[in-house]
Amino acid sequence: MRTLWFRRPVSRLFLCSLLLLPVVSHAAAAGQTGPSPGVWQVLSPAPTKRTEVAAAAIGGKIYVVGGFDEPSLGNLPSPTISRTVEEYDPATDRWTTKAPLPVGLHHVGLVSLGDRLYLVGGYTRSWLSVWSPVASLYMYDPAADRWTEGPAMPTARGALAVAVWDGKLYAIGGYDGTANVAAVEEYDPAGRTWKARAPLPTPRDHLAAASAGGRIYAIGGRLNQNYGRNVAVVEVYDPQADRWSKAADLPVPRSGLTASVLRGTIYALGGEAPEGTFRDNDAYVPGQDRWQSMAPMPTGRHGLGSAVVNERLYVLCGGPKPGGSYSHANEMFLPPDLPRSGSRATPQQVGTVMALLATFEAADVLPPESSPEANRLIRALIQFQAALMKSDNQAVRQVLEEALSAKVGGDAPAAVETFRASGWTSQSLEALIQYLGDEAAWARPGLEEGFGSYNVGRRDFELLARVFLDARQRLTERGQDLHRLYAARRLEMPGAEATP
Repeated sequence: MRTLWFRRPVSRLFLCSLLLLPVVSHAAAAGQTGPSPGVWQVLSPAPTKRTEVAAAAIGGKIYVVGGFDEPSLGNLPSPTISRTVEEYDPATDRWTTKAPLPVGLHHVGLVSLGDRLYLVGGYTRSWLSVWSPVASLYMYDPAADRWTEGPAMPTARGALAVAVWDGKLYAIGGYDGTANVAAVEEYDPAGRTWKARAPLPTPRDHLAAASAGGRIYAIGGRLNQNYGRNVAVVEVYDPQADRWSKAADLPVPRSGLTASVLRGTIYALGGEAPEGTFRDNDAYVPGQDRWQSMAPMPTGRHGLGSAVVNERLYVLCGGPKPGGSYSHANEMFLPPDLPRSGSRATPQQVGTVMALLATFEAADVLPPESSPEANRLIRALIQFQAALMKSDNQAVRQVLEEALSAKVGGDAPAAVETFRASGWTSQSLEALIQYLGDEAAWARPGLEEGFGSYNVGRRDFELLARVFLDARQRLTERGQDLHRLYAARRLEMPGAEATP
């Protein structure tokens, strides 16, 4: 009998399956008591030194766009607005230069939504000024490496914040060239329309925004472009009620910061003030309404970008000194086991992934070990399971319920409960593949955004579906039943004794 590659002592599956579990800090591994602040790792620097960039993750890759390039001898008289777009692959720790922006922009908003990146607002050059606010919207298709222009937002502004909730983009605050604006404008990609929403209670610029727990948080910033007038205010937007409320202030007023969400916890990082740049890394758990100081960044910066891939938080580029300064820093944060929404993965949840891979191996359809396709397949199994078990996105929750209802009818409520407790079975995966094989199912508002928050998308699911269907066909040709084989493999994997 041949040895399966994922059963070897140091197996890639074992390492990837750990992504289902909370990351344990170095201190916790050493048996230390008390809360851990997490740890940082320095990775390959970006090709271009920049500041006032934006960053977002899609399809397991991180994109750093725009900003100001570091001056050279040829452009010392004035800042150079960047059109540069660079892609970072955390799996290989490598950078690739991609199609440039249609126009040089800095202080923009950037988010991933569905299978596109959306770049909103910012400043560009107009005559002698590099601070001309714009209302433009550009979309980037990573598969085609192409930018296209969308409908402009109603209010031109730079140094704004952007966030995504339920398949829609929200542009928040900023500076219009004269004063701060309170505008909050919602973009619906399905209808290609903008709509005004409840205004930001404290108009400001150079703020950050993050979406967690069904709310959008507007964090920190400054008044009228003056970093001597930084604010610590945090305000919370309820998109369903179209209403703002107050949350706990940041520990220290700062602006030019970035924010990302990891395991339901918001991390606010970096920033600047007249005294210098910040290394601060503060964590906020929705529901607790308090900030907790975490391990500081190795390099204090402002005008930086951040993104999350596979439960790691990456903080990129930005200026190490207040004002015009530049870096190509790439630092990755491994969080501690903070309280978070969702539950800790169990041995059953890890075992389901291993059993499916064992079934695919038996059918001879697994991609070669360590190949990009093998890594994508493992990540898809892990991340789709996590999304379907833990996401509070309504579209994601409904797609599981409706897929299982179509498969097992009146037994669906029990099947949904079993899935959310234990994870995959071969039957539940087959049900989702059948349901999401319909083009209309992917058109559900918020679905791709919900999966995207777990760093997987439609193309990842299509790979998973193809491997499953190939396995089923090959086994059928041999007179074997995929579901019976899966059940047998499941008994060999972790958590089998607790599986219903």
